[in-house]
Amino acid sequence: MNHFVMDAFQGYRSRLDDLLLVYEALEEIPQKLGLKAVMPPFILPYYNGVVPEDCGISAFVFLAGGHFTIHTFSFREAYFVDLLSPEAVDGNLVEKLVKEAFPAERVISYCLEREGRETYPAKIEINEALDFGPHLFLGLKNYSGPKSMDELFDFFDIMPFDIGMTPIMRPIAVKNSVSGGKVISILTMIAESHISLHYFEESQSAYFDLFSCKFFDYDKVGARLKKVLKSEVANENLISRGSKYQCFKNSATAPFIDTRAWLKNVYQK
Repeated sequence: MNHFVMDAFQGYRSRLDDLLLVYEALEEIPQKLGLKAVMPPFILPYYNGVVPEDCGISAFVFLAGGHFTIHTFSFREAYFVDLLSPEAVDGNLVEKLVKEAFPAERVISYCLEREGRETYPAKIEINEALDFGPHLFLGLKNYSGPKSMDELFDFFDIMPFDIGMTPIMRPIAVKNSVSGGKVISILTMIAESHISLHYFEESQSAYFDLFSCKFFDYDKVGARLKKVLKSEVANENLISRGSKYQCFKNSATAPFIDTRAWLKNVYQK
């Protein structure tokens, strides 16, 4: 399973706020890479949320057996990309295509082989004071957790609350196939980024991702997830995303005061 990861800083706010541009990128980039999309792109504008300065667009498209996500933090002039696919991907080409749509001065990208720990970045240590947040990867075999679309929907619908995250949409699940094998994919967007799972019926394997801009108690969250997923953990990795984000982000105060000016006018006894 191949996973391309990209963190970008010092981009252009006008592009990172452009809904149509994000939609077109999700639609066109998989085509140029020869990957099979199994749904139209889903675009979710996110403004005046938990942290108003962290406004932007969260968007994704399901690929056959994987997904392609973009999270823009337009005011921060930063964005984050994940592309997960059973098909091999050319990381240099993915980065080139993404940067053509969303130019950025600082970019960190790498390709992971989800089954191979040696492909994970050894030099990027988690620094909660400086970085954007953690990304938890679980590779599961002999999968015996929620399998049907209804079971997975119920799990993903309540899971963010259970692990202290903030859902900003209801889960979306699709059925598709890879090399004749059935796959169920499910993803939900959270204020902190996204949570996803791809279950491969033939091999009884699954790939779970939790990408969060909020650092959390890994042992507690991991134990809670494994209790529900009820599977043998073939590999488990935790990496930091957005290395030195706190240094590179635009840290000025967001101009959201006017949108909340009505609050002082609310009648209070």
